[in-house]
Amino acid sequence: MSAVGAVGAVVMAAGAGRRMGYRPKSLLRRDGRPLIERVLRALLDKDVAPVVVVLGHHAAAIEPVLRGIQDSLPDGRALQWVLNPTPDEGQGGSLRTGLAALPPDLDAVLVALADQPLLEPADVAAVLSAWAEHAPGIDLLVPQFDGQPGHPIVFGRAVRAAVMQTSGAAGVREWRRAHPDRVQALPVPHARHVVDVDAPEDLLAVARTHGVRLCWPDSDGREEVSRPPGRPGS
Repeated sequence: MSAVGAVGAVVMAAGAGRRMGYRPKSLLRRDGRPLIERVLRALLDKDVAPVVVVLGHHAAAIEPVLRGIQDSLPDGRALQWVLNPTPDEGQGGSLRTGLAALPPDLDAVLVALADQPLLEPADVAAVLSAWAEHAPGIDLLVPQFDGQPGHPIVFGRAVRAAVMQTSGAAGVREWRRAHPDRVQALPVPHARHVVDVDAPEDLLAVARTHGVRLCWPDSDGREEVSRPPGRPGS
């Protein structure tokens, strides 16, 4: 239970990682920890629960990490995961899969990405604090840096219900475009909410711009940024 009401979360981790060579981006490591663990700890540290991770292409590789985190929690029910059987149909389907696994009586839902290398617990706290103070008529809060929207986002019951009525790739983005007067931007003075990693060059950019080194779990701690995109073994 959060000070802003009952807030659960969906963490998106179903993608194939095509531009990253078909590797699970969420298992990239910062300071020895997978990115997905950093994101989950940031949420759980701020009493966001339950957290549902939506898996897809790399479920077999990610599940052991989630099981280890779950086993370390005082209440393992705070972390759950579900499989989107059709992850290539777009993020809307993955979001609906996650929302369907959350309790129906939540006051709000936070949505984060599993490959946010800079996100800190304080960033989650800032979003939750802004949501607690949102004006009447606001149903979606989006952090924004230099005009760029980021994550985690938070939305209330109306958006959740609307997203569950969509199909295909449609999701929060389409709702936001249709209801701009019900969206609140949260300006932030840093890029932590807007940085994720999609391609090998993004690893270099994060290192150069933010001083954060990322490596694959099989790289013995070395920053592995030169592998060209393509299927493993190709």
